[in-house]
Amino acid sequence: MDIEKNDIDLTKLFRWEGEVTIRDQFGDDVGIVYIRLVGDKSINRARVYGLRQSAELRDKLRDKESAEHKAYILELGTADRDRLIAGVKLLQLIELSGEARKNVLTKLPPEPDSDAPLEEHEEYQKKVDEFPENFGNLVEKELKKLLKAEEKRLDKMSTDEVYKEYWDMTIDFLCQEEMNRGFLDMNVYQGTYKDAKYRKRLFKSFDDFEDAASELKSQLRDGYQEVELGMSELKKLREATPSPQPGISQEETGE
Repeated sequence: MDIEKNDIDLTKLFRWEGEVTIRDQFGDDVGIVYIRLVGDKSINRARVYGLRQSAELRDKLRDKESAEHKAYILELGTADRDRLIAGVKLLQLIELSGEARKNVLTKLPPEPDSDAPLEEHEEYQKKVDEFPENFGNLVEKELKKLLKAEEKRLDKMSTDEVYKEYWDMTIDFLCQEEMNRGFLDMNVYQGTYKDAKYRKRLFKSFDDFEDAASELKSQLRDGYQEVELGMSELKKLREATPSPQPGISQEETGE
């Protein structure tokens, strides 16, 4: 019997779900909770919450009398120049690592034209096959070069200028971390349920979630991100799937 279109619940095709086994401090299983990635409305709610948390922290970090400022921000009078430069370089490490990877990837050999001689395609494939083995070393070498250039740039700056850069970057980094934490926590709260039918949330309120034990929240965060990772990996697999028609790109087939 044919399935009528109206019999298909299309929303279920776009729900990403998973189970998380909760363990106590001794590593024993104590129960199962159910996680479902939240939809656009809930994501927006989480984003707004994260932005508010980030803005609140930014105000505290800029207030030299606040506990947050005293805990996280070095004062110009108590930090020497070398320590400030080291701090700036450390804060730039993620960005520079991404730039290094990007620079190395651009060094991949160009693919021959489809009508190029077979030997050219063979040589190209050999270089591509060897590339992953050398990729890590190439990225490390490129990162060292970028860090060296950054050192030269900072050496030309006055101590006050270095401190201003350290101040701005530290605050931005901490606020981004706070934004990410708030965004994830709100999503975890909204997407965690007691039952497999996703009708009863695990926590009655977000305050209840925040008051929960750190170990429990950590396990729930990991569980939510694992479900997210599963969706991301499937997307990558789909994007990497070649066109079913040899010689025709996905763009040409409309996929």
